[in-house]
Amino acid sequence: MRKLFSVILTFPLLCSCAQPRVVDEVNMSQAIGYDILKNDHVEGMFVIPIFQQDKMGKYQTLTGTSTTTSDVQAVVSKKADKPVLLGQTRIILFSEKMVREIGMTELTDYLYREPQLGNRVILAIVEGKVKNVINTKPPNTNVNIGIFLSDLINQQNETGNGPDTNLHLFLGNALETGGDSYLPLIKLINNEVAVSGVALFHENKMVTKVRTDDMFIFKTLVQHHRRGIYKFKLKDKKESDIVVESIRSGSSYEVSSSERNPSITIKIKIKGQIKESMRSENLTNRKMIKKIEKEMEADLTKQANRLIKDLQKKSLDPIGLKEKYHAKNKKLTYEHWKKIYPVMDINIETKVNIIQTGVSE
Repeated sequence: MRKLFSVILTFPLLCSCAQPRVVDEVNMSQAIGYDILKNDHVEGMFVIPIFQQDKMGKYQTLTGTSTTTSDVQAVVSKKADKPVLLGQTRIILFSEKMVREIGMTELTDYLYREPQLGNRVILAIVEGKVKNVINTKPPNTNVNIGIFLSDLINQQNETGNGPDTNLHLFLGNALETGGDSYLPLIKLINNEVAVSGVALFHENKMVTKVRTDDMFIFKTLVQHHRRGIYKFKLKDKKESDIVVESIRSGSSYEVSSSERNPSITIKIKIKGQIKESMRSENLTNRKMIKKIEKEMEADLTKQANRLIKDLQKKSLDPIGLKEKYHAKNKKLTYEHWKKIYPVMDINIETKVNIIQTGVSE
């Protein structure tokens, strides 16, 4: 029994001693970035943390070029003092130019087959050069740029207007027949990295984007969520700004699979609280709350209609309306969907319920 206790006590000590030795023997990437070059080569950048007690948040960027993304890792490892491994990678960045011209098929095929990468790794698209983003110094010097970027996108998804997305979710949408998917967009604004919208993909190439002003309604159409911020102007003399924070929001879908007049009704429901208002009136007044609810409903309906019509015009379906229609009409083929979707009647009904004010004026 005493021997068994000694073995049990020693085992975690052995495990804890092994990890530092492994880290010292490899370059563990925490972020990867890819730019396309003029000669059709790909430039890859790997953000490697420096594990030293007196260098908290310090990191190095290893760079290499090749004709394929899958080969860049090997090229970089040949030039480095230690092999580059991907097991700690939290985010992978692609330039907008790259995913518009090359598409994501080769890129995601490599990522999907890479055993070191987890399915929850974040994919993001950069407006401009990825290198410029990778070389940006994070505002918090205790973390490297890879951790900063993954935290930035995660907090946008959890508390802001960013829709949930990662490698697993992206591939799930992209592998559908004619599947349309989406990824977060980021860019440098005044030398700071910020989320700038959502990149939309048709089959394997990026074709357009949802700007930040439309991200709340886009997120509400694609998923249920408990956090998010919506800002609009009240129709009064001052055109007062109203900021509403979502408490529970989402959409439901009613499908009419009539052969002659197929249609979908999207019912948007928002429960929220007013976070900020430039009005001087007391917002605990129920009449004023009703006015805000009605005007927000009208504003959201208008915004959703505009977004949906633009998606129909481009034959894009990131919301997944095809699957909802197919659930009612099992005979639906992809070819028939391509024919009816651009001209289908899609109606928007919006209900807003302000249940708390919590307002600052």
